[in-house]
Amino acid sequence: MYFVTVPMSFALCSGLFLISFYGLGAMVEQSCSRVSAFHHFFAMCLGLWAHWCYRDHIAEDASFGANDQFPYAVLLQHFNIGYFLYDTVHVAVWDQKFMLHHIVAISGYATSELANVFGLANAVNTWITEVGSLMYSAYLMNRSDAAYVTFVGFYTVSRLYFAYWSLCVLQQVYQVLSHGPGKFSYPVWAPYCAASLQVLLLAVNGTFL
Repeated sequence: MYFVTVPMSFALCSGLFLISFYGLGAMVEQSCSRVSAFHHFFAMCLGLWAHWCYRDHIAEDASFGANDQFPYAVLLQHFNIGYFLYDTVHVAVWDQKFMLHHIVAISGYATSELANVFGLANAVNTWITEVGSLMYSAYLMNRSDAAYVTFVGFYTVSRLYFAYWSLCVLQQVYQVLSHGPGKFSYPVWAPYCAASLQVLLLAVNGTFL
């Protein structure tokens, strides 16, 4: 049932863009920014909600707990897949500098779906990265030297926390590689994929400064 969220998210984001572009007469860049801001805010809120609801599982189960144990995280992941599929069209045509980021994000979501793990970790990844994205959107709406310095300061703090969280993920990967899967069930490639994509995601997000 959750997979219906993917086409619904794609249709919603596409519809918001068309309303902004054709209905309100906004330019392409402004229309895309509006849709992105909507996604940033909604995904951040849902990510924080998932983190709160499953807070007792974050320390041990975030990376390799079965996705179906965390329905809010799955809902967020499918919402994100729909959005990134929509936005990849825009990126491919107008804004190729974000293509690597989108490829890493979609790869992370796709492998999580295939392995049925890492959904909760992705929910935490989402709210942390979307906080930074909202900061960037706020800066774009108020471009000035002071706003840029403020953005860089807060963005740096969010990325330092993201680095800390990435170390937590890598620690969970190390645990299952060192001591075996234990209570978890996942494909043999999942820990290596989780570690590599987490490092890539951290690196890509760090380049936006």
